[in-house]
Amino acid sequence: MRYKVVTPPDCEPVSLADAKTHIRLTTDAITGDLVEDALVQNLIEAAREYCENYAGVALAEQTVEAHLDGFPRCSSIELPLPPLRSVDSVKYKDSTGAVVTLTEGEDYLVDTDSAIGRIVTPYGKSWPQFTPWPINPVTICYTAGYTAAPKTIRQAMLLLVGHWYANREATDLTPGTRALEGEIEFATKALMSMYRVRWM
Repeated sequence: MRYKVVTPPDCEPVSLADAKTHIRLTTDAITGDLVEDALVQNLIEAAREYCENYAGVALAEQTVEAHLDGFPRCSSIELPLPPLRSVDSVKYKDSTGAVVTLTEGEDYLVDTDSAIGRIVTPYGKSWPQFTPWPINPVTICYTAGYTAAPKTIRQAMLLLVGHWYANREATDLTPGTRALEGEIEFATKALMSMYRVRWM
């Protein structure tokens, strides 16, 4: 299974105000810290992407597309980047290029309660049999991500934001910074480890 984010989050798990408080950045009365605000906001987004990539979860609501080479033999399809909020569409394209959209409730059911969200076939039904289009014939579009990220995740992001804000460039030539970066990375991964999911 392959997947991609088609609509990124419009709201980050860590607010700009919280990040500025964490790095002790006060607003300049003259400049208003406009340049620094943009920098910190970029660091927030980068921290989220880093944590999402490590843990395999969506830390804020976003639209995701999963692509399969065909429907599985089993009745269940687990969807990447939990938690799953909703499924917007399930479509498949046959060898002629015709696209068919399945109907939720009739052709598949959505499980948003499990740690890893999934879609399953109802009792007595199976996934469609068809001759698939050569590239990504099955597409599942869905919404994933926390509506409010846990404090542990937010703290992991703040650790990264603070470290990156203090170190604007590569720091491995400075004595002692290798150890510091290792500690930051270890602390971040330790905080994120309880949310980490692994895919086959």
